[in-house]
Amino acid sequence: MKTIIAGDIHADFGALNQFINKKRPDILLQCGDFGWWPHRHGTDKITRNRRFDQYAVKPGGAKIYWCDGNHENHDDLQERVRAAQGGPVEIPVRDCFYMPRGSILVLPDGRNVLFFGGAMSTDKGGRVEGDSWWAAEVPTQEDLDYARAQVAAHGGRVDIVISHTGPLTFLRQLPAKEIDPARLEDPTVALLDSILKEFQPRRWYFGHFHLDAKGVDQGCEWQALSGEGLGGKWWVELV
Repeated sequence: MKTIIAGDIHADFGALNQFINKKRPDILLQCGDFGWWPHRHGTDKITRNRRFDQYAVKPGGAKIYWCDGNHENHDDLQERVRAAQGGPVEIPVRDCFYMPRGSILVLPDGRNVLFFGGAMSTDKGGRVEGDSWWAAEVPTQEDLDYARAQVAAHGGRVDIVISHTGPLTFLRQLPAKEIDPARLEDPTVALLDSILKEFQPRRWYFGHFHLDAKGVDQGCEWQALSGEGLGGKWWVELV
């Protein structure tokens, strides 16, 4: 059973499909900025000069589970979560699932994976609310409470966390010259600090910063993954 964890995709589904065809994972866990822009399906506003196909993902024999980043249509995602009454939420692509904040996936080997997406955009001033930016990109205390309830329902154990940004103790070890200081003040970071402290996961993977780095803090092995096409290590196979 091959499980792969991937960084930001940013709607480059052609590259994702090629990767899946080459690596043949059974499960793919993705760390946000997946590229959920259904309101732009059929336009050239995402792919430039060619029609954007929101539903072009071809999982092959894999199952894809992804959390939200700060570059998604959050209003649409929240509507889908309400309609599904939780997660995983299968989008209109077979075997491709959005994992709401606080939801848990149990891997075939029994490990519990907690998904907690979202992050604050530092470039929101240049984006348009309701079209390229949504206030709901930032998780809430209610999302954290939902995570606590889900963890309790799964035996109180979290083995792996998949998020978009990361806890402060991880972020402070990233190259300072490449990190916008405003990202350290993201309210999402404080929520993730609580998850790290309360649930004490053994492993944590996140994207968002478009670089690759790793370390160990508070007994947790963590890894930041670059985005596809951005250079650096953008995916890793879960051991």
